[in-house]
Amino acid sequence: MDVIKIVTPEAKPGEFALPTMDVSAVKRKFLDIPYVPGGGNPQSLDIYLPDEGDGPFPTIIFIHGGAFWGGDKRDTQNIYLMNGIRRGYAVVNMNHRLSQEAKFPLPVYDVKAGVRFLRSNAAKYCLDPDRFAVGGNSAGAYFAALLGASADVAALEDYSMGNPGVSSAVQAAIGLFGVYDLVMQSEFTENSPATGGFKMPNFADQFVGVVCREHPELMALTWPGSYVTKDCAPTLIQGGTADEIVPYEASPALVDKINAVCGEGRAILQALEGRTHGHPDYATPENEEKLFAFLDSVLKK
Repeated sequence: MDVIKIVTPEAKPGEFALPTMDVSAVKRKFLDIPYVPGGGNPQSLDIYLPDEGDGPFPTIIFIHGGAFWGGDKRDTQNIYLMNGIRRGYAVVNMNHRLSQEAKFPLPVYDVKAGVRFLRSNAAKYCLDPDRFAVGGNSAGAYFAALLGASADVAALEDYSMGNPGVSSAVQAAIGLFGVYDLVMQSEFTENSPATGGFKMPNFADQFVGVVCREHPELMALTWPGSYVTKDCAPTLIQGGTADEIVPYEASPALVDKINAVCGEGRAILQALEGRTHGHPDYATPENEEKLFAFLDSVLKK
């Protein structure tokens, strides 16, 4: 049985609409759960459970891409790890505030509050609080990498958003065609040519609210590598060497930093030779096997 179907929405004039996932066939799910007191969308998440079993299930938390200013927890950017519910995982798709309304570090506060909420409510939703993985694509991979590297760093938490004293640590992290270094990203976008008459906005600058390439010392506070300790979660990074939206070079740089601190093998780089941003090869059954082989090795030992 197909668990997920794709629904193409009709875009309104002046609006960019991504295809959405039809999750009506998923038997056990909790949708649009606010993860901060009095919150709603965008500070909300969806939880999907395997058809059978009482758990507690190892849990994959996925954060969508969209250049920090677009995307949603139910669009098709979240498809990469959804088959986890067929493999004995709970899958959580999480929204956060976008750069139009909140600059760094506020969206980071959001995703960390989401992890604390899930850990605090793990029994209610049949989740295993000791087996959390986080994944993301593009801009979502930035949050995944930062969560993997910065467990319980107080400067990146806002405990007024709920569940103070609960850890935001994750036990594994996956980044797909990700944004990691905002200085490098700002320079890359600035120097990228227009394609089809469209010039990509400098979304790294929009995310922080300054021209990142002009403030490298300040931007060190945004780089996941700055927070790596020996407790960094095992991390898998996949990147296309011909990515035209994000600089591929940021992926090996982050992997090298993690392994320099934690020892070789804590982070794994899988390069997709000649592949562009969001290339279909990221979503093939063969690549899905690679992603879950990594997750199983960490969370199902």
